[in-house]
Amino acid sequence: MEGAKVTGKNRSKPRSGKHTADAPAVDAFTRSALASDLTWMPDLTAVGKPPLTADAYVEAYLADPGEWYWTTILLHDPSEVVLKRVLAIIDQALLPGHEKALGQLGAGPLEDMMSEKLLDRLQHWLPFTPAMRHALGLVRMSSEPLVSQKRLKAMLSR
Repeated sequence: MEGAKVTGKNRSKPRSGKHTADAPAVDAFTRSALASDLTWMPDLTAVGKPPLTADAYVEAYLADPGEWYWTTILLHDPSEVVLKRVLAIIDQALLPGHEKALGQLGAGPLEDMMSEKLLDRLQHWLPFTPAMRHALGLVRMSSEPLVSQKRLKAMLSR
């Protein structure tokens, strides 16, 4: 378009709140974000337990989800913090071996948080690992909107 005049109508303007090539979006729910920002760790000293590293916490949860379930329920912490914990745990889970923990996370916090917003956040985790598929496969979707049911089904099939 040699000689084209730039006007207000044809000039490209970045939209606020959207990422552009110059300014990539930062999402707190990616693997790298979880590894670099440990604010999702439960405050164990508040319940009289010694502090743990993130790896030790995840290992403890996977080894005995019944002992650690309280760290992933939505009564004590905001859903964003709980989701980060859930994702960190699922990221380290293996099949076979961690079915109980994954089932607890799927039928518990993931089911409680199921929404289009959650599915948006899970986009960063595609393609899903077998552990994530297992946990999400235990989310009861029958009470969710049909659009969410179809979207999750499509995500699980990738």
